[in-house]
Amino acid sequence: MSVKEELAHYYDELLSYWNNTFGTLPKIPFDEEANPLLYQGEPDEDEYVSWKPIVKEEQEDFEAIETNIDLHLHSSIKEYFNSFWFLNLQGFYNSKLIILEPVEPGMDINNFFVNQKKYEEHQGKIIKNIQLGYISPENMAVMVNNETGEILQEDFETGHTTVIAKSLEELIKGLRVTR
Repeated sequence: MSVKEELAHYYDELLSYWNNTFGTLPKIPFDEEANPLLYQGEPDEDEYVSWKPIVKEEQEDFEAIETNIDLHLHSSIKEYFNSFWFLNLQGFYNSKLIILEPVEPGMDINNFFVNQKKYEEHQGKIIKNIQLGYISPENMAVMVNNETGEILQEDFETGHTTVIAKSLEELIKGLRVTR
């Protein structure tokens, strides 16, 4: 399956879980600065708002982004950012709580990659992994090996990496909404 197909399956499960458990769409804290395209309705009394992912029709120009950062990006990364608009992507992968980068309307995708490259260069490194999220509460990065597409966890303090999934598709497929 593709990244887009795995994301679609994940969001089907998430929407079903929220509907069956709470009788609503998923909710997140309301952010008045955010583009309201994905919001469904108004914030509740606790300032949470329902939201729903939307298939992304407008595709990012990755050729321009890759030229700008002078780096070819793995196809799974490009598919991740071109599949859906969404505000939250998290779940349990084995025993780890994985929180992945949202793809929000209005997000500057080019800047996302420019910042990662600048960070790596500031550390004296050449960028070879793209951070797509983190593991909580262990405070480890979730990285995509830009050459192989493998998913790594990286210890921020030591820089040590361990493969946790063979691909982004495998990681998303394995995400569970609840323990």
